[in-house]
Formats: sequence, C-alpha cells, structure tokens
Amino acid sequence: MKGWSIFAHSVGMVTRNLSEALKIAVVPVLIGFAAIVALTLMTGLSFGSMSDPEAMDKMMQDGGMGALFIPIILFAVVLIIIELWIFVSWHRFILLEEYPTGWIPEFRFDRIMAYFGRGFLIGVVMVGMWILAGLAAAVLGPLGAVILVGAVFFSVILLYRLVPMLPAAAIGKSLTVGQAWEATKGSTGTIIVLAIVIVVAQFLLQVVTGLSMMVFAPLGILFQVFVTLVMSLVNVSILTTFYGHYVEGREID
Repeated sequence: MKGWSIFAHSVGMVTRNLSEALKIAVVPVLIGFAAIVALTLMTGLSFGSMSDPEAMDKMMQDGGMGALFIPIILFAVVLIIIELWIFVSWHRFILLEEYPTGWIPEFRFDRIMAYFGRGFLIGVVMVGMWILAGLAAAVLGPLGAVILVGAVFFSVILLYRLVPMLPAAAIGKSLTVGQAWEATKGSTGTIIVLAIVIVVAQFLLQVVTGLSMMVFAPLGILFQVFVTLVMSLVNVSILTTFYGHYVEGREID
C-alpha cells in the first residue's frame, strides 16, 4: 500500500538522517524556548497563567485587552517562525541535499514567508469549505449532517492534495493550487491509508509517552520532547515525500 510506504519512507528519512535532523532542529527550538521565556518575563503572561482564570482576570483589569492579546500574538509569532525555520531547512536538506554546515541552519526569510503564504492560502481554502459545509448543515438539517461528514472526509483529501505547494515554496519552486491538484490526481486511496496510519502511530506514541510518565516522570518528559520533535520531522517528511513522488516523480523506497 502506497500510503504505508510513504509513511515508512518518511520515518526512514528522519532515522537515517538523525544527526542532520538534530542540527536543523535543536538550536532553533532552543532559540524559540529562550524567546518564549524572555516574553514571559517581559509581559508576565505564561502558559500557566493562561489556564488560571483569576490570573487572566487580573491581567485584563490591570492592562486591558492589549495586556492579554499582544503577548499571545507574540508567542504565536515566535512559535510559527521557529516551526517554519525548521520545516524549510528540512525540506531543502531532503530535496536539494542542502546539508547543514553547523548547528544553526540558515534562516531563509524569503522562503519562510513564501511557505507561510502557501500555508495561509491552503488554510483559506479549507476554512471556506468548512464555512459552506457548516451553512449547509444548518439549513438542510439531516442532509446537512451528511454533507458535514462528507466535508470532514474531503478536507483530509484536499489538504494532502495541496500540501506539495509547501515543499515547493521551501525550495523556491512555483506550484499553484491547480498544479498541485493535478499532480496528486489518483492519490485518494493513498491519502486515506496514510491518514489512518498517522492517527494510529500518534495514538500509540501517546500511550507509550503516558506510560513512561507514570514510571518515571523526568524520563517521560524527555521522551515526550524527543517524540514530539521526531514526529514533527516525520510529518514534514511526509509533505516532502508527497512533493518528491507526485511532483518530481521520485520513487518511494
């Protein structure tokens, strides 16, 4: 099954290149962590306070809406930049064999912005589809519910058929929505199998992580961080594999 082959190939991409993966991801993650800590100290807003209603109410009373939303926006911007920095570097390493030359991957602002733009476009398409499905569900009653279920199914297909636009942006290639859709024609069955495999793999890893936390919490935390990092790169590798196979015609090992 090609869906399983794509997943296995993507996992192998990370495991075979683990040293390069660490060089690409570790320092940006540490920089992002340091930036979040600095923002926490400057704004007084932390992930802990976000879950504390009393702390949030006090912040609103002391500083108004800006005291709440500006730090949240800054947190989101930092996280997105770090994430896209890693993703773009990983795509370029796999597709262009652009090996990391040190522990700080090159920060390619133009490619990161292009990547963000393509991702935003895909998001707009997805949101538009969900709005139409939601309106249909509200107006048509039981038939609308069927349409909503169909929208869930189709959104998964749509997402994977458009994601080759992201690796293309990372390596400086132009790929439109129509071109991505045409290149991934006939991939529906593969996408369904792949989505099931990803969900099962994520569930099993969460079970193992939970058990490790119960046995020895510090080890469990380290394992969770490692698993999150590896699975993020596996998911990005799936996008890379989709682009390489369906757009560039590369074989899947």
